Amino acid sequence: MSAIQPFLQRADRFFSRVIARLPPPLNDLRVRFRLQTGTAIALIVAFLVVLLFVSNLLAPLDRVATDFLYHAQPPQPQIVLIAIDKKSLDEIGTFPWSRAIHAELLERLAAAPPRVIAFDIVLAQRSSEDELLAQAIRRSGNVLLAVAAEESQQLPRAYETLPAYVQLQMPDARLAAPAKRLGHRVAQPDADRITRQVPTGIQSNNVTFPALGLAAIAEYLNASEIQYNLPARTVSFGRYRIPTDEYGNALVNFISPNADTQTYSYVDVLRGTVPPETFADKLVFVGGSSTIESEQYAIPLQLGQARTYNVNLQAALANMFLTTPPRTLQREGTLEKLGLVLVIALAAGLTLPHVRLLYSVALTLVYLVGLLLFAFDAFSRGVVIQILYPAFALLLTSAGILTFRYFSEDRRRQFLTSFFRRYVPAEIVGRVIDAIDRGEVPLTGTRRMVTVLYADLRGFATIPDETAPEVVLQTVNHYMELALEAISTQGGTVSKPMGDALIAVWNAPLDQPDHCARGLKAAVQIRHNILHLQKKNPARETFSVGIGLATGWAVMGNINAAGKVEYTLVGDTVNVAARISAFANNNQILADTATVFKPCDEIVVRELSPVRVRGRKEPLPVWEVREAKPVVMDEDEE
Repeated sequence: MSAIQPFLQRADRFFSRVIARLPPPLNDLRVRFRLQTGTAIALIVAFLVVLLFVSNLLAPLDRVATDFLYHAQPPQPQIVLIAIDKKSLDEIGTFPWSRAIHAELLERLAAAPPRVIAFDIVLAQRSSEDELLAQAIRRSGNVLLAVAAEESQQLPRAYETLPAYVQLQMPDARLAAPAKRLGHRVAQPDADRITRQVPTGIQSNNVTFPALGLAAIAEYLNASEIQYNLPARTVSFGRYRIPTDEYGNALVNFISPNADTQTYSYVDVLRGTVPPETFADKLVFVGGSSTIESEQYAIPLQLGQARTYNVNLQAALANMFLTTPPRTLQREGTLEKLGLVLVIALAAGLTLPHVRLLYSVALTLVYLVGLLLFAFDAFSRGVVIQILYPAFALLLTSAGILTFRYFSEDRRRQFLTSFFRRYVPAEIVGRVIDAIDRGEVPLTGTRRMVTVLYADLRGFATIPDETAPEVVLQTVNHYMELALEAISTQGGTVSKPMGDALIAVWNAPLDQPDHCARGLKAAVQIRHNILHLQKKNPARETFSVGIGLATGWAVMGNINAAGKVEYTLVGDTVNVAARISAFANNNQILADTATVFKPCDEIVVRELSPVRVRGRKEPLPVWEVREAKPVVMDEDEE
């Protein structure tokens, strides 16, 4: 232990020098304590939020919060929908229709051929007209057909593998053969039944089928091969990339169902009401609405209230790649999530402890708005921020710091404010509390050079016995108010009011370089106020005051006895002031040599004969203090 102690002492001196050289406000003890506490709270909160993230307990709430970021994307003019709607069913008949009708539609479109035609309907049943439709598909050379799957046919998921199915609903072989490509129309809603992503591909019998919208846009952009790299979480075709999760699911940047997507009724196109040139060189999706679709899909637009159909999902998937750059979406990485949580928590932890309650709440709201703006900006750049966790970290850190501030500072500050309001002028209470917080005024006690004023109220012996007690107390209170007013004006601290006497002190608890002059001015002002009171109301001449002042070293701090706390002055200087006041005549001011060493211009002093006071071997020189311009009084003033 003895060998370590010198090292600890040197380390302590080193860090003390470092701290002393820190720029303000870092060299403030209170600021450093707040920084340390705020950092500790932020790190604890970040750890707890990470645990919540890993445990996935807040996943349902996280999905709802993230939906808040979604906003509809504008539809691109290259995409056109041909809807099998109620009007078409009313004129053509009940669905499914004859394959000849679809063949006629393809012949109609061939007049000004689209670049790609994707049928979002499953043509699984055999028909005598399959050959007619197959020939139309072969002549078009740009037709994609859809495959479907049932959830009951899905195999257990394997990590970094596309969803696999035992069996799919496939188009008839005679139709599949001339088709440019087959694409699936499978949608997989999340646990809350909201569809936010689609599988970019599914497998069955070791054959991969891309999503119909992905296959259609790949054909439209002349990128025939679609490559899946699930370990790298990407699916690519040509120069395009779409981020996925470990199962190949891609987030969809949705088109609003109410947006002005070019949509035409199937029957209008079939009858030639819509000019064929409308579809020239376009990406055309043919699909059903509520008339033939058994299910609407809830999507995250309008906080999950929007509904759409499968053909719209496929169109939205293709729509993402028709802008520069593509409007694909990806979730933020795990490290980015943890980093954002830590940054938000530390930002709150390092700033909120330094401001008051209302400002802290306001700053928390500013941070929250900033987080939302950052998340919206990230969404527009294709990154979906899971805002729940950083927002939760911000609110928890703010709550922790507010709790810390209340119990460690605000409640303490309220107590100290009410405590010191009894001793120091109201206008400097805040400065005193700040000095205590900075460690400049230790409550445990400090030795200071002070000027002490002891004022002794006299005249109780001459009060007639029949005088009512309330009259006596009212008169005493009035005299004390005059004294306290003068002391407060000069920035004095009332150390110990004691019924018919009071003690005031200067240069404590705050530094006052002119403490002697302040004490002398206060004493003269007390005498001045009392003489004027007695001149205006001779009935109050019953009382007078004797004032003594002394300057010297004293200890000031809290004294706690029997559960009662007092901030008071202890030392010989107090005794000297009290004993000097005992030698003062009525309404006379006496002071020791240290106090009158540098008298101010408004005050004159006169040396009197030394007096012997208890506790001193040698007589004590005393001086009478008066104001330079005497108070005009009656002849028998004194």
